[in-house]
Amino acid sequence: MTQNRSNNTPFWLLLIGLFLILVSKSLLTEGMFFDGVTYASVSRNMAEGQGTFWNPHYTLTLYPEFRQHPPLALGMEALFFKALGDHWWVEKAYSVLMFLLSGLFIALIWKRTTNNLRWAWLPLLFWLVMPLVTWSATSNLLENTMSVFVLLSVFLMIVGYQRNHKIWLLLSAFTLLLAFLSKGFTGLFPLVFPVLYCAFDPKRRWIQGPIDTFLLMVTLSLLSGVMFLVFPASFAYLKDYFNLQVIGGGLHEVTTTSRFYIVFALLQQLAIPCVLALVLVICKTKSKVNSKVFEFPPDKAWFYRFLILGLLGVLPIMVSVKQRDFYMLAALPFFALAFGHLSLSMFTAFTLKITPNLHKWMTPGASAILLIGIVLNLCNIGKYGRDEALIKEVKQRIPESEGDNVIEISPQEYTQWAKHAYYMRYGKISLNPTQQLNN
Repeated sequence: MTQNRSNNTPFWLLLIGLFLILVSKSLLTEGMFFDGVTYASVSRNMAEGQGTFWNPHYTLTLYPEFRQHPPLALGMEALFFKALGDHWWVEKAYSVLMFLLSGLFIALIWKRTTNNLRWAWLPLLFWLVMPLVTWSATSNLLENTMSVFVLLSVFLMIVGYQRNHKIWLLLSAFTLLLAFLSKGFTGLFPLVFPVLYCAFDPKRRWIQGPIDTFLLMVTLSLLSGVMFLVFPASFAYLKDYFNLQVIGGGLHEVTTTSRFYIVFALLQQLAIPCVLALVLVICKTKSKVNSKVFEFPPDKAWFYRFLILGLLGVLPIMVSVKQRDFYMLAALPFFALAFGHLSLSMFTAFTLKITPNLHKWMTPGASAILLIGIVLNLCNIGKYGRDEALIKEVKQRIPESEGDNVIEISPQEYTQWAKHAYYMRYGKISLNPTQQLNN
């Protein structure tokens, strides 16, 4: 805990270099997971006046009124298109910015819980080695924006408890509303954080946690009511979203054969962090420095708080038979923070043993990894990260469409949803099946 600033420089360089290496095939290349292309198309359309915030537009033939998800993330991305223009890289720039903001709030939460920002690379490293995290960083998912507001809400609650002022709790309710408006109910799991905070704080009565959670829920309800009064269209929009996605999709659309799919997906994401933490725990317990895993008592409480909060952000997804692994993206930072607190005392003990000669080579070594990451990204400029054949097909057919807003395709092609996304994103072209045009 008393390391000088330079001791952490190699770890920060390593963190940045590792990130650049992991995203080198997707950061500066064309192509994206089709959900991200879909959201980019809706946002670009909104920026150009095709659709509004409370009535987004996708294509003329597929979701002309796009009410599949709450509109905040789409509206925020539309501002990016307004500011930067219609370029293929705008959605990736927005996606990476949301990723960086999530990283920033992880670091700020870490500072609040350890009083040491220099070691924030530790939870960020645990976060970064989860495969889903770096994949999502350039995939333009709505969860990227939701994660920012989820982390901000928890940060504000921590500030409120440390300063003993309820205003921060009320502000966190507002950010939870923004999280909901970004992707829906999966962004509301921090409502239970006051219960976790007070349960592991011996200076507070346990009943304060449930009371504060109730206060959060009341404030959230009041803010929602104000939104419905000020923006009447919001009520109809969210009602349609609830019927389409929560009732129609969440209860009836099946994407997995087991409700435990999300649990297995979580275990896959935590495999590398668990191995890293386990190695550190074993080394610490076998070392002669200290046999305790938690050298700093506060870390134990924060470990349990963040671990349970992360689980509460994932396990409720089991209620639905519609599950995708990226639904849990907003919960993963809290597992990273939990592993960070579990490992902090062990890491600080081991860094004390780093010899001056070894430390002298750590910064050049980490700089070399950073350089490799930069070179790999530069080498991929102008290439395709995914869907190369489809993107080339779209680019070739756009001039052949002769300005038509709708072109016909076979009924089999019509169900290829990525095709809709790329045709709209690159050519502002809607697709119709041949049989529908002949009727």
